[in-house]
Amino acid sequence: MHFVGRFDESRLMPAGSKYQSRSEGDSMAPLIDHTNGSVHTELTVNQLNSGGTISPHVHSYEESFRSLAGRADVFIGGNAHMPGPGDYAAIRVGTDYSGRNADSEPVRWLQMTAPQPKATRDVKDTFFRKDGRIPIEGKSPDLKNLKGSMLGHFDMSQVPPMAERQDVMKGLEGVFLNWLIDGEFGASHHRMAFIEYQPGVGIGPHDHTFEESYFVLSGEIEGVLDGQPYLAKAGDFLWTGVGCVHSFQNRSAQPVRWLETFSPQPPAENAFRFMAEWQKRAAEIEG
Repeated sequence: MHFVGRFDESRLMPAGSKYQSRSEGDSMAPLIDHTNGSVHTELTVNQLNSGGTISPHVHSYEESFRSLAGRADVFIGGNAHMPGPGDYAAIRVGTDYSGRNADSEPVRWLQMTAPQPKATRDVKDTFFRKDGRIPIEGKSPDLKNLKGSMLGHFDMSQVPPMAERQDVMKGLEGVFLNWLIDGEFGASHHRMAFIEYQPGVGIGPHDHTFEESYFVLSGEIEGVLDGQPYLAKAGDFLWTGVGCVHSFQNRSAQPVRWLETFSPQPPAENAFRFMAEWQKRAAEIEG
């Protein structure tokens, strides 16, 4: 099972139903959720307009975000921050979280939640504090003194030259991967990574025991999902369910870059099941 779509601003809708009317100026564009067949992943693009607020609350699921544009005051578990483009964060289950956009421009971010939030409002998984008070202001993250918050920063200036890169795995020369959010970072239920494919580079057909989503930041990538070909470019997103056989190939003259999520977290062994490898083993085993 898989799904492919495209983000544009017309998809942004008021987030009142999710935040129980406890937010102002907040909108959300659902990309991946239960309506697409996913059972582990909710992926959205969120926006908080100038003057907008999100009241203090906690979730019974894990959440992360990667900033795409603008800056906002964000309050996470007693710490005030002001993340901007390239910054990312994970928020543990049950951790207080609130936000305010005191800037003159909208703030936009890619948001991942796992386990997937409940599809029905009959079962609550978001709980708002009674006083609803939002801290006055945050400040740009001090990555050397986060006081327990899980924040980081990664932008294109940190992508190493080709000669200095380590291969992700054998056969994937020309693929660059940088983990943003994973178990080492402090997340328990999902991962998020920055991926770059150089021109001419691809990965053969394979599947996983977990779901993946891909939000394309730049360039073009050809994907084959469950035997169906797609061409994805900036603003497009793809999702592959457990067991979906998929492959990717950069046939353009420019690198392609995306943000990729994984949920649940991949197992320590056999995270990939390559079709070609098992066809070879089948010939050896079966004769």
